[in-house]
Amino acid sequence: MLLWAPQSQAATLTSYKVRNSKPMKDVLVQNVSFDTAAGLDHSAIKKINTALIAASASFAKEAKDCSAAAQGHPWGYKLTLEKVLFSEKYLSVVFAKSSVCAGSPDIEKEARVFSLPAGDLVPAKALFKNNFPAVKLVIDAPPNKQLIRLDEKTVETMIDDSKEILKVFDKRCDFFLKHTSYRIWLDGKYIILFPEFIQPQSFCQKEYLIQPED
Repeated sequence: MLLWAPQSQAATLTSYKVRNSKPMKDVLVQNVSFDTAAGLDHSAIKKINTALIAASASFAKEAKDCSAAAQGHPWGYKLTLEKVLFSEKYLSVVFAKSSVCAGSPDIEKEARVFSLPAGDLVPAKALFKNNFPAVKLVIDAPPNKQLIRLDEKTVETMIDDSKEILKVFDKRCDFFLKHTSYRIWLDGKYIILFPEFIQPQSFCQKEYLIQPED
């Protein structure tokens, strides 16, 4: 599979492989590995692939735990590559995940973000602080390192920016967006935020964004 990277620094062909892994019945986990990535040397690509292997292992474990929680009831776990995105300083690999565990559906997006050109994995909190150093994240953040929680003022900024640029917002989502956690990645110059799934507010689960600081 080949991706044409849109940013000027990444204006060469980037190639990666996507392999379907089915560690057990009713499970699909796609594994991603890069052969070449625009502007990155072998060492950086190796670090990215190592982190993606670890991510795949964690998803497979999550699927196994899902199976154990099913206790004979219908269940399933599917994780597929959705997109690979270049920005000026980061490479984002975004997966779409859907599952039914213990009778409860869950729809999420999982992201792994890497610094350019080093290829280091960047945790969500560090990614956000690197781009918005003046913003304070909520202290009681979830233990999952891929999640962050924003204060009310920052969520209001996110809502305003998303209405202006993406033309998305439903006023019924205001309370939910101010009290949920987010997975994040970069798309061009924008920080993209994707809220956790809660079934009654599933209509609020869209990609939102925050414009970069001047």
